[in-house]
Amino acid sequence: MPVTHRKKSRRMHANRTRGYGTIGAHRAKGVKGGTGLTTGKFKHKWTYYLKMRAEGFPGPDGDKWRIGKKGFKRPQKMLRIYAVNAINIKDVELNLDEWLEAGKIEKKGTNYIVDLNSLNYNKLLGTGKVTKPMEITVKKASNKAVEKLKAAKVKLSLTATASKE
Repeated sequence: MPVTHRKKSRRMHANRTRGYGTIGAHRAKGVKGGTGLTTGKFKHKWTYYLKMRAEGFPGPDGDKWRIGKKGFKRPQKMLRIYAVNAINIKDVELNLDEWLEAGKIEKKGTNYIVDLNSLNYNKLLGTGKVTKPMEITVKKASNKAVEKLKAAKVKLSLTATASKE
């Protein structure tokens, strides 16, 4: 018996687009250019992007509408390392006169009385030479700094335990 009508799907075999025009034209979101805040916001959704930024959407600085990557969060271990505000012996010596003029430290006779805690430093490191007589108060000090200060007969007061760095 002859076939009077063949199904369209049979006729479209070996046809790349199956009668739907350009590739991807019959897919769900292919023609629209996708959905979401980031898809196409610098191309066909540019005016929408500008309008939403002007209104401050979705927040005061419009974080979701920023261009480029946002980076990553550093591990807590690394953040703790940089949370230590340290200063070297040489930097203390260089700043003594400046701190004295600003009234941040005192001078009794020839001795400089330095409270590094009040200067927002919580650790003293051992780089540099001790040439001036001082009395230093700090939370922590490295072993090298403690040795240098003992050799120079500088009075050191530690308010926390000494570290092993």
